[in-house]
Amino acid sequence: MNKTYRKGAIGALTDEYERALEELKTLLVKISDAEFKKVFNREAGTDFQSVKNLIVHIVRSGYVYANHIRKRFGNSYVVPEIEITKTQQGILELDKMFEYTVQTFEDKWLLTDEELLNTIIKTSWTTYDLEAIIEHAIVHILRHRLQIEKMIIEYKILEQAKKK
Repeated sequence: MNKTYRKGAIGALTDEYERALEELKTLLVKISDAEFKKVFNREAGTDFQSVKNLIVHIVRSGYVYANHIRKRFGNSYVVPEIEITKTQQGILELDKMFEYTVQTFEDKWLLTDEELLNTIIKTSWTTYDLEAIIEHAIVHILRHRLQIEKMIIEYKILEQAKKK
């Protein structure tokens, strides 16, 4: 593998963020547009009923995390309108969100451990240091990737059972 790694602790976290997104996108390319839109779980909250809704949720959340960091450093931020109807469009929106996140970190690659831990970010749901909010963003993607995997596997098992 010929990968160029980003510098510093923020760079390492960003590389892991990118890896989590790559794993998610690898899963998504195997999902048809029909499966992408299919409601798998009517009992789940609105965000979690379909792969499409989960991807919209992940993209919006990625912007929220980046915007909290931007606000903390006094940088400008945007809240884009996100509308996704097809699998490939979801992949593109994940890429745009990640690029926005990378731009958020452009002048922060070489922050020291002390600076990371002392950069406090208050959200509506909790308080993080800079490292912790990035870790939260990564785990958020991993958690929902696993949820999508389970939805698709369960769907395929049910479809096979119907054919018997």
